[in-house]
Amino acid sequence: MIAKQVQGLDFKKVLDYLRNKAGATQIDSNMVGNNTKELTDEFRIASTLRRRVTKCVYHASLSVSPSEKLSEQKWVEIAHAYLKGMEFNENQYVIYRHTDTQHDHIHIVANRIKVTDGSVVNDSWQHRRAEKLLRQLEQQFELSPTQCSWEKSKRSPSTGEMRRQKRTGEVNKRSQIQKGIEQSLTDNPTLEEFISRLKKKGISVRLRKSKEEKIEGISYGLEDIAFQGGQLGKDYSWKSLEPLLAKDQPIQGNLRLQAESNLLPESSNFNNQEIKSNEEEEDKISLRAKYVRLAAQVCQSVEVKYQTNRIIDIGVVLLSLKAGENLEEAKKALTQSNTVKRWHQEIPHDNYLKLATEYIREISDKASEISQKNRSKVKTLELN
Repeated sequence: MIAKQVQGLDFKKVLDYLRNKAGATQIDSNMVGNNTKELTDEFRIASTLRRRVTKCVYHASLSVSPSEKLSEQKWVEIAHAYLKGMEFNENQYVIYRHTDTQHDHIHIVANRIKVTDGSVVNDSWQHRRAEKLLRQLEQQFELSPTQCSWEKSKRSPSTGEMRRQKRTGEVNKRSQIQKGIEQSLTDNPTLEEFISRLKKKGISVRLRKSKEEKIEGISYGLEDIAFQGGQLGKDYSWKSLEPLLAKDQPIQGNLRLQAESNLLPESSNFNNQEIKSNEEEEDKISLRAKYVRLAAQVCQSVEVKYQTNRIIDIGVVLLSLKAGENLEEAKKALTQSNTVKRWHQEIPHDNYLKLATEYIREISDKASEISQKNRSKVKTLELN
């Protein structure tokens, strides 16, 4: 199964497009409206809960292999599981089925603003999270498996890149970089030669190194676009690239300095992009999953079910402490709390860091205080 995701500003525009397609059928919704105007009005009312968020529209298309044709009910079940897995379980949504291509597919339009508390669905690493979720759904619903994009030898241009290429007539940057890398590797060059060849093609290089100066990853930039090696495909990652390079000459002189300073032109915004390792991403996803699991346990309690995010976050720390974690470990989950992630999306970075740090300290201190009081009560009972 394949998913394509975009965020947008205009509910009416996407609803008009999806509803007016030949053979389009609305197969499910949790909304009252029956036409574009009514649905748009409903979406907009919920969006006013978080006025500072401009891109409230979440549009995802899910498609299966051409050999598979699913029942309407099965598509609805898959869509529900997808929405839940992407944390849209408390959001407005409408689902359409299209028959205009050989691939059986559906479109989901959802509001990024949760109707329960006005919080915003986290969009960090959403494409990678979606691909992992799709692999789980393929097993759950017995669908033909699809290879994850980061496991492909060569990743294809995105839909947006292809549209831009068609509109401008210019080959997309992803394909240009891939071709430049392939041409620069033809005769087993040294790393120094490889970097020099790419630079002549206008392609910049960034090497990610460990504290021991061992190269652990590579990224490429062309004008104002940058890709981590794995984002171009498995063949372009450092792990695949290293065996193709001659090892008899180390990087020397100016090229060493250039490589360590990213080899990027002054006008590039490459340095401003967050290029993180897969390990960092896995940690972030794992922490978010942990927070969601603990928060769900907290919300099962009648006493806190309708309380604030602050109360829920205190409960998350208490559950972590109860499970045997120390306070520092318990605090890590709070970096993925709904409150902190909302601030991250809406507040300038410096202010966000200060506010989030103070909030996490306040919540963890309160939870620690409650935990100590509870332990004290237990000891008193034991003495009596």
